[in-house]
Formats: sequence, C-alpha cells, structure tokens
Amino acid sequence: MWKKKCNLVLFSEIPMRKGGAVVENHSMFKDLQNPFEILGMEATFDVDQTALDAAYFARQSLAHPDRFIHHSEPERQAATAQASSLNSAYETLKNPTLRAKALLTLKGIEIQGEEGKSVQDPQVLEEMMDLQEAVFEAHSPQDVSRIENQIQDRYLQVILSFGQALQKNLNRELPGLFLRLTYLSKLKEDLKVRQTQASLKML
Repeated sequence: MWKKKCNLVLFSEIPMRKGGAVVENHSMFKDLQNPFEILGMEATFDVDQTALDAAYFARQSLAHPDRFIHHSEPERQAATAQASSLNSAYETLKNPTLRAKALLTLKGIEIQGEEGKSVQDPQVLEEMMDLQEAVFEAHSPQDVSRIENQIQDRYLQVILSFGQALQKNLNRELPGLFLRLTYLSKLKEDLKVRQTQASLKML
C-alpha cells in the first residue's frame, strides 16, 4: 500500500549525475511509491492540468532514455525505468477515475469487487442499468449524441461530488461515488463504439 502521507518530492532534489539519472538514483526513484510523489504533485483530486503537464514534461526531459544513449547499460535501464514510471504516473493523474482510485488507495479505502466494477448499491445498479440499456438501444447519431450528453452530465456531477466528499473526509461516501465514476467511464467507452457504428451506417 502506498504511504498515506504524500511528501512533495521535487525531481530536481534527487541527486543526479550529468543527464538526470544514474543507477543509485534509480533506487531512490523507486521509493516514490505513488503517482503524486513521482510527479511531485499534491495528493488532491482537483489536479491542475497545466501544473501536471509542467511537472511531467520537466521530469521526462531529465529522464528520457534518449539522453542516455552513450551511458552504461545499467544507466540506460535506469533511465528507461524512470521514464516508464513517469508515464504511468502521468496517465493515472490525467484520468479522473484512475486519480480517484489512487487517492482511495492512499486513504486505505478498499473497493469491493474486482477493479471496483462490482456494483452492490441497488440505486447505483438501477441507474447504471438504465444508462447501459439506453446506450445499447442508441442506433442513430442523434440518439447517441443525446445519451452522450446525459452520461457526460452525470460523469461531471459525480466528479464534483467525489472531490467534495474527499475534501470533507466523507470516507463512507467515496466507494459508492468511485463505483459510479468507474461505471460511467465504462459507458463513455461503450458509447464511443456506438458512435463509430452509427457513423459507419451513415456511409
């Protein structure tokens, strides 16, 4: 489990040899166990995208494997591992659902069911089944667009609610909100498939 306290760790504070990464520093980098630490970001749900981009590109410019082409094999491997960790952390913090899951892990809150996909709350289950049925029955581009707007509105509402619950330490509400967020994210992906199918039928 990740450390619950997220220390602000600046990449520049990690002692580096010329170019940005060396073998011994790779072991230090590995000690940064969550995406917020890896990117030196505050562990919060409301991540500033501009600040996130800046943190990622600043660190990636130091750790990019292309900078270590003429270094030793262990150093090249260390740089590759660092770059991979940075990419993974960046993708996690960019995505609200993955970011929410990361914060739940930091708080030690477990989600029942594999990957949080098992919905046991009857109200949440009914809501998601209704939306899933609507996605399945959407055939025309107009239908798809209408359902897309509905899902996007609910998705944004859940994101807002999750952030507020997190700020107020309403930990008992967080798992249910996370499940809704996970399900709505999945429906958004399903809808993209529907959009493609609807577009192909119009050709």
